[in-house]
Amino acid sequence: MDPSTDLVQQITSISQSIYTSDPHNPHLYLARGKLHAQLGFHDLAAADAYRALTLLEGVVEEEPDCVEYVARRRASTLTGEKKEEKEEDDDDDDDDGGFVRISRDEYDANIAPVYVLLVQSLTQCGCLRDAFEFGSRAARHLRLLGDQQYADSIDILEKNGLGQNPNTLPAQGYARRVLYPWNTHEPDRKAQETLSLLNKRLETVAPACEVRAVSLPALHGEKLQEDEEKEEGEVSVQLGLFAKRDLQPGEIILRESSLLTATNRLHDDLCDACNGPLPGLSEAVACQECDDTIFCSQTCHDHAQAVYHAAVCGHEGLESLGKDVADPQDKADYLYFLLLGRAVAMAATQDCHPLDLPEVKYIWGDFHEYDSTEKDLPFSFQLSILQPMRLLEEMGLDPFTTLARYDTWVLNTLYAKFRGTASGRLSTWDGGPEVCAVHPLWCLANHSCDPNVRWEWGGEITFMVRREEEKAVWKRGDEKKEVSAALLRKDEEILNHYCDIGLGVRQRREWAQGALGGLCQCTRCKWEEKPSS
Repeated sequence: MDPSTDLVQQITSISQSIYTSDPHNPHLYLARGKLHAQLGFHDLAAADAYRALTLLEGVVEEEPDCVEYVARRRASTLTGEKKEEKEEDDDDDDDDGGFVRISRDEYDANIAPVYVLLVQSLTQCGCLRDAFEFGSRAARHLRLLGDQQYADSIDILEKNGLGQNPNTLPAQGYARRVLYPWNTHEPDRKAQETLSLLNKRLETVAPACEVRAVSLPALHGEKLQEDEEKEEGEVSVQLGLFAKRDLQPGEIILRESSLLTATNRLHDDLCDACNGPLPGLSEAVACQECDDTIFCSQTCHDHAQAVYHAAVCGHEGLESLGKDVADPQDKADYLYFLLLGRAVAMAATQDCHPLDLPEVKYIWGDFHEYDSTEKDLPFSFQLSILQPMRLLEEMGLDPFTTLARYDTWVLNTLYAKFRGTASGRLSTWDGGPEVCAVHPLWCLANHSCDPNVRWEWGGEITFMVRREEEKAVWKRGDEKKEVSAALLRKDEEILNHYCDIGLGVRQRREWAQGALGGLCQCTRCKWEEKPSS
């Protein structure tokens, strides 16, 4: 048996215990975190270590009644002498009988390994600022405990401190962008059943288009990114949009609305549901339970109540979460977090798993092969661990008992899908990103730096066939290439764009790399990158 297969089985078994019966047991998170680290999922290991730390800190809280999440485990997990000892100590038993509180001895035995796992995992991810801060905090805390058993752990933690000013260290790192082996929610996107379902949805959104499987250049891996002489590389079979008939220049061929939207403006004049502009006060519709939430129409109001708003209605702490971010470099990342929050609200309102949402399920996340150790999914302690826990708490949910739906691997999968498909609008004030959305049918169109459609997004997103004067101009030194015909023929693929097509090839590839998962290999880019003749 492949050793990794055994590790996956162990992780699945522990996860099942956490999800179904023992969610506040720090021993399980520490054990699962170590297994995640062995598999190379240091991001998941860091999240598990932080959960264990959060629970363990409650054990030594001076005011036990103030502890929000009581660290406890099922009594049935104890055997032999330990079980007999616990049976004699009835004071440790919880009122509901099936659990025992984590003891101070258990805290002393586990606090150092938890800190070490957290710091080492964050370091492996490249989240060096948080690794430094937790390492320094842990070393001070373990010294105060004054036990010689912590000497080795203190030495490890101080070595991870890197001896630098934490303000100069990066907070954002990277995680593996893969389909997790325990993810049972990903559909076969190329199956006829999937294609039929998506084409049925397209009938009302884009009746002149259809979804087909298409072979695209595989963009992952250093060889594919750097070997410019290779004419034929590995291909990746994905989905694409195709014309069912000849499409005329200027013709609108797709109109799609979505409620999977987000804005980072705290007090804006946009509809909470579709992020379209609000009409006058007499036409706007407010939620009766929380007057600060405004919709552009009764239709958006009613749709929002059924799709996502019920889970967040009246929770005032959510209003400012992730909004009005000062650092322009963080704005885009926080928009993805706000999209994550909307997906969580949708899942909670509809009582389903986030990865089964129709807006999410059939989106491809530019996943790498499982055996790849490449890390290119942006990951940070704040936006991947801490803020999602806070989001769930502000929604009135226990971040431990809800892990079956909102575990870190689920959130990473959502982030991967959003980063490859979300559209955005820039602020007219500072030019930074302020609104984004996922339109699941719109995003089926693949990227090209010579697109044959352009898109606009207000309350809905549209595709319009580009006119001849709107087509991209190919440039290579002083050389220019003739613009292709504007008419979009039947059976021709509909090509979108994920970057400013007016930029040079290097800048375009840099901008689109995050969404594509690698360097663009479209015909225009490959032509422009070659030396001018």
